Amino acid sequence: MTVQQTAKEFLKSEPGRDPIIIEGLFRAAPERVFRAFTDPRDVSCWFIPKAGSLEQVEIDLKIGGKWCFVIDKTDEKQIHFEGEYLLIDPPNRLEFSWRHVKEFADGTRETTDTSKVAVTFTAAGKATEVRLSHEAIKTEDARHGVGGGWNGCFERLADFVKEMEHVPGE
Repeated sequence: MTVQQTAKEFLKSEPGRDPIIIEGLFRAAPERVFRAFTDPRDVSCWFIPKAGSLEQVEIDLKIGGKWCFVIDKTDEKQIHFEGEYLLIDPPNRLEFSWRHVKEFADGTRETTDTSKVAVTFTAAGKATEVRLSHEAIKTEDARHGVGGGWNGCFERLADFVKEMEHVPGE
């Protein structure tokens, strides 16, 4: 790795193209990596791609159940991602809808069109191959942002899973 190459590249699709494909190999069993996507405590450790944390994580893990990850919250507005679970097949597959939302103190909301995320978890020896496909994002600029965001999240997920190797009972 050269000095300029500091981050691992998980983005496999051409930037700005639909669907966005993110892939990574994580040193944990599929059950553990699946839980990292579905347990609020775990999600709060890796979901934000930059140093920081989520303000709030809500997960109702059932078909039709809602999820909401609050990334910024002030008295004037809240910015979050939200959606519903479409398919839950632990520890193999997870599908959910996705919207980016700005919710203002007066109750008004600005929201993107709904897109779809599908994640597969495949055992690879003592590791798990994760493939994430995020499709139906309307604009190329938004796809660039989402692709970069997921790439950063996978970087943090790799660090999170690595840290879990040293936690008893994990």
